[in-house]
Amino acid sequence: MNQILMVENKKKAKTKKSKGPSQPVGIKNIVRFFAVAIIIFALCIIGHSSYALYRDAKGNNTEDLPIVSMTRVNDTLVVDVQSVNQIDRFRYSWSNSEEMSITEEATNFQETIILPSENNTLTIILEDETGRAITYTKEIILDGIDIVKPTINISGEGENVVIVATDDTDLDYITYQIDDGEEIRIDNPEEDERSMQYNVTSMERGEHTIYVTAADKTGNIAEYERTIIVSAKPEITELTIDEETDKLIIGVADMDGVQSLEINLNGQVYTINDINRTEVRYSIDLVDGTNTLNITVTNVNGLSTVGATEFEYAR
Repeated sequence: MNQILMVENKKKAKTKKSKGPSQPVGIKNIVRFFAVAIIIFALCIIGHSSYALYRDAKGNNTEDLPIVSMTRVNDTLVVDVQSVNQIDRFRYSWSNSEEMSITEEATNFQETIILPSENNTLTIILEDETGRAITYTKEIILDGIDIVKPTINISGEGENVVIVATDDTDLDYITYQIDDGEEIRIDNPEEDERSMQYNVTSMERGEHTIYVTAADKTGNIAEYERTIIVSAKPEITELTIDEETDKLIIGVADMDGVQSLEINLNGQVYTINDINRTEVRYSIDLVDGTNTLNITVTNVNGLSTVGATEFEYAR
């Protein structure tokens, strides 16, 4: 009996020994699964945070900032931007004014901003391809500064062209250039002179473009161009009386062509348009007694010659 009991006890001991390790193995597998899941989740969070921090760090990077320089030209401010990174947008505003935004997509560019009428502060924001928004501010002082450009007028008839420049302060010089010719500069001979006039002569007949600049002594520069036609005025070539027909013979001529002729004889007006000929003769009936005559002849270039006379006529 004792031998049997001992055998049974040995079997029970073996059974307990074999069943013992099965429960801890299952718990370890569960713990291992959750541990791996937590690590993967943590890696995902770390990866997302790293990207956000990278973008944020790039946005606040102070390396390779754009170089901004400003130059006043008359009543404008020329802003020059030089950048290593591409500038996507150029934004600017004056104090208490609406912000302006310009698409650039370039590394180097210039923008022209109209100056205000009084002292102000300019704010410029450059948005570049790295995600940065770089802000520049500059106080603009205009007290006692002349920002008004000179005014230019070109006039004249025939072969005489007159350039007149005026300014609210002292003028420094004017220049002119005809077509593709040489630029000629005329300095102001007077110290305190607000007006300059210059006559351009010896120009060839025909159509020309004249380019004129005027500068005052504070650096304001005005530019002006105009197309002009150099031409002599038409001529009244004949004014005779044909006694056989009791008519007045009028002759006119122009090298480029006569456009129109207007004759006023004793208050009676005779007009001929669209002639387009270099020589024209016209006859008109005379009356006995005093005859008052006015003639206006205009060429194809718009230049006119006027003649007037009074004479007695008897049949």
